[in-house]
Amino acid sequence: MKFIFALFLLIFSSSAVALHAQTSGFNKIQKSNKTLVSIPVVVSDQEGRYIPNLKKDDFTVYQDGVKQDIDSFSTYNEPIKVALLLDTSGSTKDSLIKIKRTANDFIKLLNPNDQCLLATFDSKVNVLNSFTADQKVLEKSLDTIQNSTQVGSVMRRALAEIVQKSFKDVEGRKVIILISDGKDFGSFITPHSLLDLLEESDTMIYTIFYKTEQDYSNLAVSSDGKVTEREDTKKRKKKPKKKKKTYSIAIPELEDLPSEEEIEQREKNATVEGIDILKKIADTTAGRFYVGDVSNMNRIFKEITSELGQQYRLGYYTKDAGNEITAHDIKVTVDRPDAVVRSRGKFRAKQLQSQ
Repeated sequence: MKFIFALFLLIFSSSAVALHAQTSGFNKIQKSNKTLVSIPVVVSDQEGRYIPNLKKDDFTVYQDGVKQDIDSFSTYNEPIKVALLLDTSGSTKDSLIKIKRTANDFIKLLNPNDQCLLATFDSKVNVLNSFTADQKVLEKSLDTIQNSTQVGSVMRRALAEIVQKSFKDVEGRKVIILISDGKDFGSFITPHSLLDLLEESDTMIYTIFYKTEQDYSNLAVSSDGKVTEREDTKKRKKKPKKKKKTYSIAIPELEDLPSEEEIEQREKNATVEGIDILKKIADTTAGRFYVGDVSNMNRIFKEITSELGQQYRLGYYTKDAGNEITAHDIKVTVDRPDAVVRSRGKFRAKQLQSQ
């Protein structure tokens, strides 16, 4: 009997040590009156190559310029919770089948322990399944996706709801992949409020600007989000054709109707604004911005999954944070001369609520 009890203690102790090695401290009991701040971090060199095998001592974390003790450290072996968020508004009508096909390819790239949530947005937000690693469940969710007949595209509200609701009780590495043209019609949360909310979260967001046929065709979008008007597609003025002499009755023009030039300019502005907000969302959350189309979506998804496999996660306990709503600046540095660090930039003990 004593031998069996001793063997049980040995097995239990070994399991506990192995679990601790995997999580590297993220399952510690929260200290009283202190909050654990989680920081996802990606480190690369000047050429964009990821720097692997970094240790806890290679990192330094500052809050409001004051160095913090790193209480938790996790490497890229930790499973990921991914929310794949697809735009199903009318603007993606001609592209949705292709988007669904590439989304299915992305799901197959995930590791067995990673979990995925599928959600869409049009005039409302639709969460199709809870976080799961079951490929069949995810494929069934993809099959149900279709374009909405209702007018609206609540992209900002969708992001806020995923961060505040779907990820509310989720620990570990959290990622959102958003495929959209960036246009929003119907969200109550403003772009500024959304960026404040996202900046304070520990969720990395990768945005993919998927150019649809309804986007302003004369714009060229670079990989860093810069928008220019293409010279080769600028409209040339056509010589007016000679009209045959006819008789007609003059009808006063409606002054409130926009001209073709005004409509074109509005479409251009909407596309530029959509690209700008997608770029800001990615930059704010330490994610990345991509320009996607049919030809390169699979490559983009492979790049994202590769980067997720190179992500670190740090944690530190704030001192006397309580329920204050003051935003604190966060800075992460790495003891390497050529290191480029991407991480969240702010923390607020009491998160702001979106409308």
